[in-house]
Amino acid sequence: MVMQSLARSFESRDAKQLAQLWTVDGEYENDRGVAVHGREALEKGFATLFAETPELKVQIRSKSLRFLSANSAIEEGTVLIRRGTAKPNTEAEYDALLVREGDKWLIAQLSDSSIVDASIEDLAWLIGEWKTPAGEDAEILTTYGWNDGKTFIRVHFSCTAKDLALSGDQIIGVDPATGQIRAWVFEDDGGVGETHWQRDGDHWTVAVAGTVADGSTLVETNVIRRIDDETFTWQSIGRTLDGVALPDLPPVRVTRVKPQ
Repeated sequence: MVMQSLARSFESRDAKQLAQLWTVDGEYENDRGVAVHGREALEKGFATLFAETPELKVQIRSKSLRFLSANSAIEEGTVLIRRGTAKPNTEAEYDALLVREGDKWLIAQLSDSSIVDASIEDLAWLIGEWKTPAGEDAEILTTYGWNDGKTFIRVHFSCTAKDLALSGDQIIGVDPATGQIRAWVFEDDGGVGETHWQRDGDHWTVAVAGTVADGSTLVETNVIRRIDDETFTWQSIGRTLDGVALPDLPPVRVTRVKPQ
């Protein structure tokens, strides 16, 4: 599918052809949390990589491909990069959000992560109730709580912002097939979705793909930046609805609700 085309374009060292495998506003994030947005920036980045690395081969092994709707899918697997005899090989897990535009499947969001199993305990700091203080551009109220075995986190959320109002529930846990954190989202109006969490220190990038109640496909990336035990910021970027770009939402501050 798309990822095998990526491998072929990568080995042909064709930066333009490689970048064309992404949507116009697509994103690539490496295992250090550095993100590149848009085809033009991706083409420049790949061209620089090819110029600096004469020997470069890539091998992609797909582990799973799950269709979220007729026009969106998530593919997971591993990527092995060989940089010649002078440099060590590197291997990482990838998580690709794919969308269909016309008769083509394209990459909306691709992220690499070191092959280190995540733990649901990495999100234990979220347990409790959170809300945005007065004056923020969005009103968010979220409650995180453990299930009985402390293997999943149950979440109830509501978010109201400009041209956006949603509420519902999600279940966050570690996917045994990949060892990575993901979540299943169920909105009160009937929309459904999946999210994949990637950690960068105390911050998290959450790739979201879902189907809203009217059947449209929504793709976005939520960025959660932990400030301290009592505060984090939330922002939604790279948003598209059936392939049409939506404006990014500005970051908002979210604070822990103190027990009375």
